[in-house]
Amino acid sequence: MIGRLLKHIRAGNKWLTWFQIEAVKAPVSIAVTSESFAHGAEIPICYTQSGENLSPALAWKNAPANTRSILLVIEDPDAPLLRPFVHSIVYNLPPGSALAEGAISCLNASAASSPPDNFRLGRCTFGREAHRGPGPIPDHGPHHYYFQIFALDISLTFPSPPRRKEVLAAIDGHVLAKGLLVGTYERLSRR
Repeated sequence: MIGRLLKHIRAGNKWLTWFQIEAVKAPVSIAVTSESFAHGAEIPICYTQSGENLSPALAWKNAPANTRSILLVIEDPDAPLLRPFVHSIVYNLPPGSALAEGAISCLNASAASSPPDNFRLGRCTFGREAHRGPGPIPDHGPHHYYFQIFALDISLTFPSPPRRKEVLAAIDGHVLAKGLLVGTYERLSRR
C-alpha cells in the first residue's frame, strides 16, 4: 500500500553521482559489464535484499593509462527520498581489476576483516560501512540501479569511512573517465 502511495515520488537521476559537477565533465570511455546481469536487464533476486544480498560480479576496461584508482558508487535514483539511495561506495579499487560475485558483500566494518587489494567501503545511505543490495518498497514500481565506475588520478584517503558527500568533495578535479551499468529490480507485495 505504501509503495503505491509513493509511486510517483522519486529522487531523480539528476542527483546521481554521475551527474554531479565533480564527475559530469569526465568522458564516458570505461566499459562496465557484469556476468550477473546485462545492461538494462533485471537484477537476479540473489543480488537483492529479498535473496542472498550478494554483490554482483563487475568488470571494467578502458580506464585511462594514468588511472591510480577506481571508485564504484551504486545508487538507486527511484527511491522516494530527496537524493538517490546509496547502496555501496567502494574506493581504491585497482584500475585493471574486477570484482567477483560477493566481493563487496563479504566485507564488513569489523577491523578483523581485511579487504582484498586494499580497496575500502564507504557508508551507504543507512550510515553503515556496507553493501546493501536492491530492496525497494513493495509495489513502488521498477527501480533502476546505477553501477557507476570512475577512474581517478589519485588514491583516496579518509579518516573514517566516507559518506557520498565526502567522496564527491575528494574526487573534485580528479575524475579522468567514467562508465556505467544499469540494472532494474521491482519488488511486489505478497497478496
